[in-house]
This record gives sequence, C-alpha cells and structure tokens, in this order.
Amino acid sequence: MSDPSPSVLAALAPSSVRALGMTAQGHPVVRTETGPDSERVDYVVTDAGAKALEGESFDRSRAGEVTVDDNLILVIAKRRAAFELAFIEALFGGEPPQGTVLDVLERAMAWIAMMPEDARRDVKTGLFFLELLLGRSFDAVPVAERQERLTRIIAEADFGIIRSLGRLRSVFYSAYYQGPQSWPSIGFVPAQERPQAAPFSNASDINPVRLTGNEPCDWLIMGSGAGGAAAAAALAAKGERVIVIEKGDYWSTGEIRHDDPAQYAGMYRGGGLMTSSNREIAILQGQAVGGSSLVNNGICFRPDGPTIHPDAEDVLDTWHREYGVQIDRARLSAAFDHLWNRLEIAEIDEDIAGPNAAHLDKAWTKFREAGHGKPGDEHARYHRFEKNYGSGDRACWGCGSCNSGCPYNRKNSVVETLLKDAQDDGALIAENTLAFRINVKTHLHNKPVGSVMVRQNGRSVTIRPSKGAIIAAGTGASSALLERLNFAHVGDQIACNLACPVVAKMPGTVNSWNGVQMGGYIDRGDHLLESWFHPPSSFSASMGGWFEEYVRRMQSYSNLACIGILMPVSDIGRVRRGSFAVSLKDHHCKQLRRHVIDVVQMHFAAGAEEVYLPTSDSVTVKPGDDIAALVERHLKEPHDFIVSSSHPQGGNVMGSDVRRSVVGSDLKVHGTGNLYVADASIFPSSIRINAQMFTMAMAHMRFA
Repeated sequence: MSDPSPSVLAALAPSSVRALGMTAQGHPVVRTETGPDSERVDYVVTDAGAKALEGESFDRSRAGEVTVDDNLILVIAKRRAAFELAFIEALFGGEPPQGTVLDVLERAMAWIAMMPEDARRDVKTGLFFLELLLGRSFDAVPVAERQERLTRIIAEADFGIIRSLGRLRSVFYSAYYQGPQSWPSIGFVPAQERPQAAPFSNASDINPVRLTGNEPCDWLIMGSGAGGAAAAAALAAKGERVIVIEKGDYWSTGEIRHDDPAQYAGMYRGGGLMTSSNREIAILQGQAVGGSSLVNNGICFRPDGPTIHPDAEDVLDTWHREYGVQIDRARLSAAFDHLWNRLEIAEIDEDIAGPNAAHLDKAWTKFREAGHGKPGDEHARYHRFEKNYGSGDRACWGCGSCNSGCPYNRKNSVVETLLKDAQDDGALIAENTLAFRINVKTHLHNKPVGSVMVRQNGRSVTIRPSKGAIIAAGTGASSALLERLNFAHVGDQIACNLACPVVAKMPGTVNSWNGVQMGGYIDRGDHLLESWFHPPSSFSASMGGWFEEYVRRMQSYSNLACIGILMPVSDIGRVRRGSFAVSLKDHHCKQLRRHVIDVVQMHFAAGAEEVYLPTSDSVTVKPGDDIAALVERHLKEPHDFIVSSSHPQGGNVMGSDVRRSVVGSDLKVHGTGNLYVADASIFPSSIRINAQMFTMAMAHMRFA
C-alpha cells in the first residue's frame, strides 16, 4: 500500500507535542493534542514507529532528552494514518468495492479539512478516542479480529457515549460514496448525466456589503434564514433602514454545483456533522446567507391547511391555554397567504415526487387494506408536498440534491425572494458577520438596545439601530446571544421534529434517487410519514449496519426505498452556549418503536424483501419475522436509534408569564424596549409540521 499524501499526514499531525520522558529502553514518550480543549493522547516513539502508551513505565526526569522536531511529528502522523487505514479496512471488510482504503482516507481527510474548526476538532477527537479504546495493536491484527474488537468495544457498548463513537464510521462510509468511482456499482446516475437534466444557472441575487459602522440603521437583524428574511422584507417594504447580518457565507447559484462535501462543509453549522452533546441526535442547521431555507427541501405547511389531520394538536390553542400566547389567527392566516403567493408555493408534480414517493403511496394503501393501522387513519391520506419551487422555465426537474443547495435557480429560497426583496428596498446584507455583544441600556426605564458589536472577517464594527434589533439566528445561536445578557429561562424547553428513516430493499430496481429527496407524506395526526431519500453520500450516513453487511446494503442502493418518520418531541432538554444538551425520554422511544413497527409492516405490504431497522447495528427484518420482538430488542435506548432533526425549536419561548418565558406574544424579549426574537426558538412546543413557513409567517405578521 502506498503512503498517505503529505496533505493527509499534515492533517493528522498533532497541533502540539509535549515531551514527557523516556522509557527504560530509551524511547521518547510524548503527549499530543489536537487543539484547544481537545483530548490528549500519549505515545511511545520507537524505531518501528509510534504506538499508544499502554501502561509502560517511563522516567519523567529525562523529558529534557526528548527532541520534538518535524521528524517526530511525522512519525506520530504516520501512526495515526496507520490506525485510520486499519479502521477503514475493517469497515469495508478489506478494500472497498471500487478503489482502495487509501483513496477513502484521502477523500475523508480532504472533506474534514473543509469543515469549520469546531467540527474538525470534534471528528479528530473522536478518532483519537477510538484509537485509545481499540488498542495499539489494532492495525497489526487481521481484519476479522479488528471487526470483532469494534463490535465488542464500540457497537455493543453499554455506555451511550462510547457507542456513539461508532457513528464516526459514517465519515469514512460517506467519503467513499462521495466518490464518482463508487456510483456505477450501486446504479446511481449523477444529475447532469440524466436525460431530463437542466442547465446550471449562474444567477446571483445578493450583493453583500462590507460594514463600516457608519451605515444608518433603524433595524438590525441577526440571522438571514426564514424569520430574519421575512422580518427584513417586511420592514424594508415600509421604508425602514435595515441591516441583515449572517455568520455564514453568501453562496450565489453560480457557486453551487453538485459538490456535496464542499457544500455541506460550507453551508451547514458544524459542517453538517453537528449533533446533540451526547451524540444521540444529528442536528442539521444551515449556516449561510438564507439559512436553512437555502439547503432545505422546500416543504411548506400551514397549520390551517386542508391536508392537516383533523385529530392533530392545535398548537396555537395549546400555546394560548398553557402559556398565555395571544396570536391573531386572521392576521396569521393573511401572513401565510402573502408568503404562499410570494414564494410561489404549490403542490409538486408526480414525476418530480419520484418513485420513492410512489412507494410510500402504495405501501400506505396496502397497509390499510391489510387491516393495519390505528383509529383516525381513515383521515390519513397520501399527499404530495407543497413546496416553494419555481414555476415555468424555473420549475424543479427533480435532481434530488436540495440539501446542498439548488444549482439550477429553481428553488424560491429566501435568497431568491424575501432577502432580494429587502435588498431591492434598500436593506444591506452582510455575510461572514457575527454578533458577539448586544448592549442594552439597562439604566433607562424601557431598556432599549443601544448598540450591537459585530465581527466581520475579523474586524469589529459597532452598529447602533435606532428602532430595534431582531435576533433570528436559529435556536442554538439565538439562545447563545441572549444567554450572554443573563435573561432567565434562555435555552430552556427545547423541542424538535424528530426524523427517523426506515430503509427497505425491494425485489427490483426502484431508483428512488431519481426525484426530489422528499416528495410525499401521510399525516397521521401525532406524526407524519414522509418519502425520504438522498444522494449516495448523505444517504450512506443514515444507513445502519457495519462491515460487509453495510456494504451489501449500500450496493443495493438502487433497489432501496425509504420511509421517514417525523415525530414531534417537546421539552427534551436545553441549549447552552450553542450546544444542544438534549435527549429522548422513555416515552419518546416507546412512541418511536410503535411507529417503526408500522413502517416495517408498510414496507412488507408493498413487497419488500427485507427491512433494516433504524439503528447502527446490522439488524435485518425478513418477511415472517416477529417485527415487534426485533424492534423491542434492538431499539431500547435513545442511542439505539438513528435519528436527526432539521427543525430545532424552543429555547427562547413565547409566553405571558415572565417567570417561564423569554419573549411575549409580540416577540419582544421581556423587560426590554426593542429587542425581539423572530425564529423557531420562540415556539413553546414542537409545531409537529415543517417549521419553515410558520417561522416566516410569525415574523411577517409582527413586522409587516
């Protein structure tokens, strides 16, 4: 096997090396670390290379005899490369179907290098933990023994935090399926090679500005996603002088192509690898101009829509009854009407909904015909999603890559609509700009915002909004900003819509990838079922299984269908300093198990050969198996489930009681004169449906 490239070795080199001493044999002992607050790993360096320190005694008084130079650092980097190559080889049971383990390592390290610093640090720290847990002989033993060690120490660990380290396998599996050489063997045809492919667009709608601090400003909006964009458009339309700041980059349509690694790394918070602090729940949030609207599936719901299940919770009623929230339903409905028109929202066509949506429709019909289901399912019908896609010459053609942005300018994200409207009406939009201090004039009776200190490309600028400031940076970032002001209850009462994908292998080719990622749904009242599929790299991150079984499943990619469970969960934890300390509770797991059983039955009703439980373990269900028993055995604890959320809510909840809420029904932070929050963090509980339009409508209603 060839040696890793210099760039890979440089990426694996420790950020600092400290001499600890010498062994009795005269071998240097050193301590390495990957960055601030990261885990430390100790190595013994011999003529044969570096190896993890495992109980050897050494003389600390001889630390001065150790020379830390580039050669020693290179030896450690090679040791880490050897471990990771051995890890990849174990994951694939040898070489991958196409290419080599070295190819996978090179691609993985190139992807990690694109990620934000905190994401890079988290991945490297996790890999160093794995190295310690798996032992220094890991790369020296046969592949089968490595797999046994991984299964015993990681996959079957009793401790959730150790077991969650197994999810790092997805970094390497995804890196492999990013590569075009893997696609022919799984039957995937990239978007631009399909007969219906549209030409790329070079549109550019936003002209970001460089702030000086001298710009006149009535309103400063922190965050450019659904809530921030809606507030900006509404205020600018009234002639207000608006500045919108966004921590992430502006990606013009001309910069977006089908390059998932670069775009996930650049468009998502944490490079798309953010999780809850216990690693149980993957959390996907956009971090770019346009926020998650730029990289979401364009799904649009309104709580008064005709397809909402009649037994579904009326969250507005719940919020009024339990929190004293006062919302004018007529005004909210008018806000939805306005946005529906501006974003050209309409039900998608059957052809772009794709074969995976057709599978959902068939599976639900057969499931109901077989007598399965629950009371109320007579009202649960299959529908295609309404989406904010373009129309006419800009109509979506179903490339299936919405989550990495639209390179065809055929999605009416807020970048192409509300932010452009705001800019046309005089608003200034600044990228790479982070608010780090909000100064409230606490000595004045009405406590107005005096100034906001922001940092743009390393430069500090002070903005003084004359009328108000609006925080719309998403649940994590908005809570972190308010946390610095020491407001009570900030970051509490986190909720989300929890997504759990259940994958099945069908007897023939399905080509679920040939259509939008999410095409159809069924509203069952307490949860939704959605057609859910992704391009190979991102799909592979949600596929359960290990080793050859995992590879076998992915090699059947074009025969796979997937139904996603979307379940609302409320009050599951809190967010502190932007980190989500959230976890599923026992009753959430119980609910999920019931829903998984139904979905497995749906797949079999539609003719599936086998179904894979949504767990990292290699659990395959066959027709005739006791589905309930397998689900109960393998989906017990929160860390057993493969789950994610793209809709974190709560943290700065609305309410009339200042003792248990952060903002009032007018979105103003309690006790301030003109500081507002306008994103999903204001929701006291999960709204159950996709949060994009609800967030926009609340902001538009308040500021229009």
